[in-house]
Amino acid sequence: MSDRRKPEWAKVGKELAALRRTAKLTQAELAPYANVVAAHVSAWENGKRGMSEEQVFRLDRALSANGQLTRAWERSQETETIPPWYKKVPKLEQKSTELREYQSQIFPGLIQTPEYARTTIRDALPWASATEVEEMVLARQKRQEILVRDHPPLVSIVVEAFVLDLVMGDETTQIAQLNWVLQLVEEGRIRFQVTPPRSQYHPGTAGPFRIYTFPGDPPTASAEYAGGEVLMDDQETVQKRMTIFGLLQAEALPMGASVEYVRKVRESIEEQARARAAAVAQEQLQLRRG
Repeated sequence: MSDRRKPEWAKVGKELAALRRTAKLTQAELAPYANVVAAHVSAWENGKRGMSEEQVFRLDRALSANGQLTRAWERSQETETIPPWYKKVPKLEQKSTELREYQSQIFPGLIQTPEYARTTIRDALPWASATEVEEMVLARQKRQEILVRDHPPLVSIVVEAFVLDLVMGDETTQIAQLNWVLQLVEEGRIRFQVTPPRSQYHPGTAGPFRIYTFPGDPPTASAEYAGGEVLMDDQETVQKRMTIFGLLQAEALPMGASVEYVRKVRESIEEQARARAAAVAQEQLQLRRG
């Protein structure tokens, strides 16, 4: 290990030290939470060693930091508007034989239409330039190549009903997205389930996540947070995510019922669009009549 301090490591180390002291833990007491020894914690705090995403995630949780350490680490990694984690997900997807994903707010990036992706990116990253937005839209579209390749991965997706009802951009964008999901299901590209809107059991309250299964290697999981995504390869943690996903599938509507639910939501949004268009036309007619 180098004795040189790196500025980006030092900033995260300073944050870690402050959080550890607030939690009233010694370096030796904190070390087991990241599966390291006290010397590692000392090196982190002194900016002489960098932390992995998994280590940051585990330490943030151990310190009850509510994402504070994770955000500090993410800031240290970001040297451009497009965050580093954005480029890691496609690589994991390409290697996978099975993908499982849960989303509570929006449709997964893997199955987004270009306009839906463009809208979500603009909303989430208002500081991004038009060029950067288009780069991220193209990156999401390229990810869909795995769905049509020879021997595609088995893709299972569970979303909350809220995802279908949340109109991104306008009704046209949302309807096109719903149609695309239906097409992917009908073609056998994905397995898609919706959690009922008035369910009394909510296994996904911890937030969106993905599980990647690889041939010959242990599975990996990733979880989303406000500043990006953290990768997890600790097998106990991954197994817990698998359990949660199984509970989500059990709570969700079956495939057939989920497809019918998507169609009903689409019809409802189409009716809203027609009503809006009729209202606009009526208003314009009245204006012309004076």
